[in-house]
Amino acid sequence: MVLIGLDAASSLSKFGYAIGRYDAGCLRIESAGLIESRAEANAIDAHIAPALREADKALIAIDAPLGWPATLAAELKIHRAGEAFSTEKDALFQRQTDLFTHKRLGKKPLEVGADRIARAAHRALDVLQHLRRASGKSIPLAWSAQFSGVAAIEVYPAGTLIARDLPHSSYKKDEQADVRHAIANALSGDLPDLKRYADGNADVFDACLCLIAAKDFVDGVSVPPEDLDASYVEGWIWVRRSARDV
Repeated sequence: MVLIGLDAASSLSKFGYAIGRYDAGCLRIESAGLIESRAEANAIDAHIAPALREADKALIAIDAPLGWPATLAAELKIHRAGEAFSTEKDALFQRQTDLFTHKRLGKKPLEVGADRIARAAHRALDVLQHLRRASGKSIPLAWSAQFSGVAAIEVYPAGTLIARDLPHSSYKKDEQADVRHAIANALSGDLPDLKRYADGNADVFDACLCLIAAKDFVDGVSVPPEDLDASYVEGWIWVRRSARDV
């Protein structure tokens, strides 16, 4: 199976990607980098879409919100300038999956309804649509490990690390490569190749972490939504079960 990790950013020059192969419990990285760089052409057309075209089954794991709060959408339809909102702000700016993830893991995802992450989310959805056109695959969102064809999920590398009791912050700066190495060593059983990317770009490293979140989903160890109808609208962050869930 092909696994694609995408660490979204508003600029494609900071948008990390990783292409992996998962077979018989073994996950390997085939290539990883930035979607746009001086070294090569746009990786969507050069690497990612061709991998999807050739795949019988593939999963794209994207580190970005893939939906907006349903309450926000409903409020904005009727809101007029100068008026107060009738909805409390947490319900307005946070999705159910954001609230659930914060409660489970103790870390609050960025709010797509309020933070600058909205620009990265918009770019991620553009990239996903580009991949649909370039690969010829419809790429729906997956809601269980029994999906077929090519599908996509939303993931959260910080949550993936927290669920494994690993450092989840202070690892992205150039001078924090030692923390990335510690993370890579701890995850060597899941992704031995991660060590190769510990000294490099942190956005690429996060894209590789998205591969591990994709593996968790395929292995059936991620926590599903309780309200599927709401998640169809807002999206869902797929993070593996942990001791915190006991």
